[in-house]
Amino acid sequence: MSKLSCDVVRDLLPLYHDEVCSESSRQMIEEHLSTCKDCRAELAAIKQDIQLTPADIRNNQQEGTVLKSMSVFWNKTRKKAFLKGIAITTVLCLLLVGGYYGLCKWNITTVASEDVKISDVSLLADGRIVYHAEITDGYALYQLKYDIDEDGNFYMIPLRPIIKEKSELPYKLENWYDAIKLDMYKEDGKGPDIQAIYYGAPDDAILVWKEGMELPKASPEVESRFNFD
Repeated sequence: MSKLSCDVVRDLLPLYHDEVCSESSRQMIEEHLSTCKDCRAELAAIKQDIQLTPADIRNNQQEGTVLKSMSVFWNKTRKKAFLKGIAITTVLCLLLVGGYYGLCKWNITTVASEDVKISDVSLLADGRIVYHAEITDGYALYQLKYDIDEDGNFYMIPLRPIIKEKSELPYKLENWYDAIKLDMYKEDGKGPDIQAIYYGAPDDAILVWKEGMELPKASPEVESRFNFD
C-alpha cells in the first residue's frame, strides 16, 4: 500500500473525520496517523472545530453514498451512451454501404426497348443464331439475364444499377455480338427447344428470331468471332 504525504492526508482528514472516505483511503490515513503526530494534531483540531452531531455525521455519510451512487450511475450511463453511439455508427455505415451498392452496383433495372438496336441477325455454320445488340442511350451494360418460359420464348434481359455508368471503350455488353444455341436448355433429350428469341423483359422486348423465320448465313467476319478452332 503506497504511503500518503502530510499534505494529502490533511486534505483528506475532513472526509476521514466525517467517515465518508473510501475504505482504502481510511486505511492509508490511519497508517499515516500512527506515525505522524502533526497530522494527529490536525485531526484533533478538526474534531474540536467541527462539532458535528451524530445526525450531521449520518447526513454526511448519506450524502457521500449519494455521490458515489451518482458517480456509478454516470459511469454506467456514459458507457451505455458510448455503446449506443458505436451501434448507431455501425448501422449508418451499413446503410451507406448498402445504399451505395444498391444504387451503383446491383443490376436491378432493365433497359427500355427504345434504347436498343438489334442488327445483323444471322445463322452460324454450327446452327447457332447470332445477333448484334447495341444500347443507344450512351450508358454501359454489364449483365444479361437469360430466361425461358414454358412456350419456349427465350428472353435476354439487359440489367443495370439505378445509377448508370457512361459507356466507354472497351465496350461491355452495350455493343456486342451474341450467339444462341436453340437446344441449349435440353438435358438428356428433355427440356424445351427455343421457339422465339427476344431481347428485353417480357413486357418490353424486341423480337430477334422466331421459329420459321429464314436467316441469312453469317458473314465471314461474324463467323470468325465464334470460331475458336
